[in-house]
Amino acid sequence: MEETQLLDHEMERVLGSVGIPPRPTILMELDSEVKKDDPDFRKIERLVSSDVGLSASLLKTVNSPFFGLHNKATTISQAVSVLGLSTLARTITCLMLRKVFATAGQISMERFWDASAKVAMATAYIAKQLPGMNRDEAYTFGLFQDCGIPVLMQRFPDYKQTLGIANQSVDRKFTDIEEEHCQTTHSTVGYLLTKSWNLPQTLSSAIRFHHEYDLLAESQSLIAQESQNLVALALLAERAIQLHSGLSNSVEWRKGGEIVLHHLGLSESEFEDIVDDVKHFLDAQD
Repeated sequence: MEETQLLDHEMERVLGSVGIPPRPTILMELDSEVKKDDPDFRKIERLVSSDVGLSASLLKTVNSPFFGLHNKATTISQAVSVLGLSTLARTITCLMLRKVFATAGQISMERFWDASAKVAMATAYIAKQLPGMNRDEAYTFGLFQDCGIPVLMQRFPDYKQTLGIANQSVDRKFTDIEEEHCQTTHSTVGYLLTKSWNLPQTLSSAIRFHHEYDLLAESQSLIAQESQNLVALALLAERAIQLHSGLSNSVEWRKGGEIVLHHLGLSESEFEDIVDDVKHFLDAQD
């Protein structure tokens, strides 16, 4: 059976058993406008402004230290000018996802989304330092990499315990533990969610395989070079964040760190320099 057929079957199974939220109407309208040869900026502003909470969240994001504005944006028009249409659309997609999953079950997801935002910023920062990397793609991947987690958190009451086991397992793959407990994984669910919400294939593929570090070492990989780069950058960013937080042990870095450094062509000393740079960058964000 071809991979596309396998994915279709997997999509049907997961959609039926887990429940992926439908793409919000505002995202469909925004995507339609952004893809036009001559987008109507006033219509885009009206779409975003129609949701007060979304507008406030977008301005808060744009005015964060990450974007480094000298003068804060006070209108949606200014936010659009700062982000550009592509980044605007992806940022709003993430904000809408965050809104849909403000809580998963009885658990607030605020810390989860804040952590995702930090990974996104660090991933984008590292991408900017390395040749041939796309900063905007890296930022978006950091935001969406683990977007399947709140879906599973909402579906399975004991998923938090499953996460704990997976995060501590040295000799088993993270996703194998999820599969054992949930019959699916957050990477599969994240892949299907981003596909159904019409995010780029490069991003969706990276999400699907972001715990498959061996793929980064294969000459004929299942995923494109751009997707491999995103996986490598994000794991490097997560490791830098952990070291910034004083956490010396990292199960995922032990599994994939050496492969990631080889994939990115980084020596240990270059890695240490990047970690130091990220630490200073994160200090500036606080």
